[in-house]
Amino acid sequence: MKQLFSQALHLMRQNPFYTVISIIGTAVTIAFVMVVVMIYDFRTTDMSPESDRSHIMYTGHGKTYRKLDHTNGNTGMGRMAFEPLLTDLPGVKEVTWFQGVAKTPCNLAASNETFTYFVRPVAANWFRFFDYEFIAGRPFTQEEYDARRWVSVLTESVALQLFGTTDAVGKEYMNNFSPTKVVGVVKDVNAIFQTAYADVFIPFSLKNEDSYSSWTGGLGGIRLGLLKLEPGTSPDAIRREVQRRQDRLNSSTAEYAFELNELYTHDEYTFFRGKDISAPLVYGMLVMILLIVPAINISGMTHAQMQGRITEIAVRKAYGASRASVMLRLFSESLLTTFLGGVLGYLLSCLMVCVGRAWLFGSGDVELSGISLGGGLLLRPGLFVLVFAVCVVFNLLSVLLPAWIATRRNIAVTIKGE
Repeated sequence: MKQLFSQALHLMRQNPFYTVISIIGTAVTIAFVMVVVMIYDFRTTDMSPESDRSHIMYTGHGKTYRKLDHTNGNTGMGRMAFEPLLTDLPGVKEVTWFQGVAKTPCNLAASNETFTYFVRPVAANWFRFFDYEFIAGRPFTQEEYDARRWVSVLTESVALQLFGTTDAVGKEYMNNFSPTKVVGVVKDVNAIFQTAYADVFIPFSLKNEDSYSSWTGGLGGIRLGLLKLEPGTSPDAIRREVQRRQDRLNSSTAEYAFELNELYTHDEYTFFRGKDISAPLVYGMLVMILLIVPAINISGMTHAQMQGRITEIAVRKAYGASRASVMLRLFSESLLTTFLGGVLGYLLSCLMVCVGRAWLFGSGDVELSGISLGGGLLLRPGLFVLVFAVCVVFNLLSVLLPAWIATRRNIAVTIKGE
């Protein structure tokens, strides 16, 4: 191994132009591959606080309409549709509901300074679905939720901005002009986690929901559902059961019917929502294209470089080296250059992701400036292993064919220079 390493360094010094081009070409290729992989990884892997992504299903808004003539259609799901469709589903651990985040004015009663935060209304069991790290206090309770009390859980940065301390439990502030008591403070949630993210969490407004759904027989509303599945539960089985319940519900209602045609796994909810497209397949094909096309170009350069080593290869074969051993040696020597390009490409991909995080990871619901990518996300062992694996694949694609062609040359003809 040491000899291979020394010889690879010697060859790099002998061909500085080729070495630089090869490293830069590899770096740029792997940087783009890693950007694609990071986007998919950050969006789909089970990571705190969304540690159960692989067992989560999301509902869409659903819609109501008059059964008689399919008129008066409205988007939204209310309690009278949510409960018969989604509660006590076989294979589902727990169900919760929420609203999307909305910019809301908040201030202290004695202050004229108003701040705008992303506030998410959630059900009482919301904090059992995600790994929020409480640094003070607790979640609001079921009793507080049922009593429709104005309580909230703040993130660390909001508590510091409003009160100058994270020890804010029991303090009051104005949330959308309503006096609200703080019952807990959690560590800031990165905006990359679209569902778990918010600056402030408050109880879901039952009052607003009731007034909204009163003219749709209780079927319409403002709920979005979140289902936590038991391990091994099939999402398709959940969809079939919900459809069965929906048919039964609509057969029992008088004027309005409800349709919930959207039940997504986490991958489906994150990518191509509502489209019959496989995100893993799309991203896999994109990665292969990004690898194969540059590998073909670098393969041509490698083949040209091999022509200068034909005599060396012929001599090795004349002294008894097998074709496989010669190809393995050439592959090992090239791997150093490829790995250097891979490390540079990984660093470049981290820079690209950090600089372009707003448009790579942003959504219409969150503040783009709230998306941060610290070392905890970028510097994970799995990504380093993936970089090395990509380097090996790239090296195989770009070196194997030129090495195979070089080792098939006739020894006697090669040594003669014919």
